Amino acid sequence: LNDKQWLMGLRFSVADAYLFTVLRWAHAVKLNLAGLSNIDAFMERMKARPAVAAALTAEGI
Repeated sequence: LNDKQWLMGLRFSVADAYLFTVLRWAHAVKLNLAGLSNIDAFMERMKARPAVAAALTAEGI
C-alpha cells in the first residue's frame, strides 16, 4: 500500500474488502498496528466508500 490506493493499485478489489475485514478483527483483538500509516490511510479510504459507510451504520459501528 506504500504507493497504491488499493491492494491492486488504482482498482478496488475483493481483496481490499477482505483486508478491511481482517484489519477490523485485528483491532477487535487489540493487535498493535501503531505506526503503520499506510494501513491507517487504507482504513480511512475504506470507511469513506459509500457502501462500507452504509454497512457500518447498519451494523451500528
